[in-house]
Amino acid sequence: MNKWEYKIVDHSNSTSMGYSNEDTEHFKEQHKEPANWKYEMSMIELNKLGQEGWELVSLDSSNQIYLKRLLG
Repeated sequence: MNKWEYKIVDHSNSTSMGYSNEDTEHFKEQHKEPANWKYEMSMIELNKLGQEGWELVSLDSSNQIYLKRLLG
């Protein structure tokens, strides 16, 4: 039987994703379309988690992301 590890990640704002205010402003400068910078930042962070073996299970309306990965 598989055993899973679970994680909840808050992607409601850049600080909760691990970015300082300075990092966020720099990121916004690189991604000029104001409507898309948060989406781009979120995708970068989700891809990092995917490379660590995390799989997306669910996303709720408050931008809480639920993930799982197999315990090794």
